[in-house]
Amino acid sequence: MTRFRNIIIVSAGLLFVTGCATQESPRAVDDIPSSNTGTLTSPEITSSDEDGLSIRYAQVSMGFDTGCNPNHAFSGALNECAKLPDRVKTMASVNCESFGKTAVFLGNRTNILQMTVSKFRCDEPTQ
Repeated sequence: MTRFRNIIIVSAGLLFVTGCATQESPRAVDDIPSSNTGTLTSPEITSSDEDGLSIRYAQVSMGFDTGCNPNHAFSGALNECAKLPDRVKTMASVNCESFGKTAVFLGNRTNILQMTVSKFRCDEPTQ
């Protein structure tokens, strides 16, 4: 019985750790395309500090680019399909620039209301 309980605890721990893992390779905000995407609602910063921020918005996009695999959205590979609306990119850049840093896109997720939540990290500028 104790062994079974330990297996359950270890399995739950592994699921928790992998669920919190980064979904995409971090990329500079300026390197992410904005074509065919926009917002239905005004983007709102949900959390922000000098280390990073999260922005929530309702997104509209017109399909994927030719040759783009949308199933890479949750893989460890660089997701070439990820796009950010210009307004979101600008908000992230301005927020990080206020701390003298540059914005780095970490990935998107969807909340319970099916709104996109984009996470960003603020890094020291490279010389």
